[in-house]
Amino acid sequence: MASYGKSTGKSVAIVFLVVLLAAAIFFGVVTEGFTNWDASTWFGKDQEQGTVVDGDGNEMEDGGSYQLPKAMVYTAGARGAAPATSVQVTAVLEPADAMNQKVTWEIVFADPASEWATGKNVSDYVSIEETESLTNTVTFKQAFGEQILITVTSQENAEAKDTCTVDCAAKLESTYVTFAAASGVSGDVAVELNATSGTSSAWAMFKYFDTEEIKAAQFTHNTTDVYTIEDSYTTIVTIAPSAELLAKAKEINSSAVSGSVDITSGFAPNMDFFAQLLGESFANKTNLYELGRVLDAKGVANPFVVTVTTTSTYTADVTDTYYMAYTASNFGKAVTGIHFDDDTIIF
Repeated sequence: MASYGKSTGKSVAIVFLVVLLAAAIFFGVVTEGFTNWDASTWFGKDQEQGTVVDGDGNEMEDGGSYQLPKAMVYTAGARGAAPATSVQVTAVLEPADAMNQKVTWEIVFADPASEWATGKNVSDYVSIEETESLTNTVTFKQAFGEQILITVTSQENAEAKDTCTVDCAAKLESTYVTFAAASGVSGDVAVELNATSGTSSAWAMFKYFDTEEIKAAQFTHNTTDVYTIEDSYTTIVTIAPSAELLAKAKEINSSAVSGSVDITSGFAPNMDFFAQLLGESFANKTNLYELGRVLDAKGVANPFVVTVTTTSTYTADVTDTYYMAYTASNFGKAVTGIHFDDDTIIF
């Protein structure tokens, strides 16, 4: 009688190892070397595509056809190279009815000997097709740090040529805000809103002062590291109580309301400031002290919400959200004990 126990066991083990290896390869690819565990971006999902504009700022859509401009500016997508952006461009021959319509296309780094370009292949970043036609497809693959030149030359007349400059704009990723210590206010400190301070798990704390001195706003615009031209930015900052904080404020005083304050230039955390945020009923220390006790006890998920919106020339608007709070001690002292002046009572 034949025995299949050992061979069957080996087969199962081999199949298991093959499946395990295949799974490892699969996840290694879709997670970009086990570094991206956001499943929404696997298989190209939700990957932001790069954008291209001409020298006048007009968007050149992926797959569109355009007359070859004097300049193009590329901004990489959020995840870099994928997916690529391609535009079809057509050079204009003079005269348009010239007998020989053949041209030569060339693409090079403006300075191939620059520190960034040395050792790099321009076609790994921006490529064109090999063609003698007046129409070509330009494909933008990933961010680059040296200007690129695309030159079209008539095959009949070498003097008849033109060049299009191709730049890569810095892509805005986030904006950090620092509210400087108010000048002339003893003991004040700067309030920083960034990836570690001003988050939902680590609120940025500011102090209360009965003063008109402004904590001036300063911005740090964080961009990608690889680019040829910088962008220009306009940032607007607003602050408002969260829904949870407003609910707690209403428990303290039912007339509490939700207000939004533009603090782009900075703010002075005084009574007027809180009156704008929560209504006139919170323009007093008693109510603010009670609300501060709620904040001290982490009685709300998020306190005052700071919304930072930045617009730029080449990047779509970027909105960052931060959180700020204060402590009850900013408005008064907590009870630490109680006693009688004379602990002896005689009837």
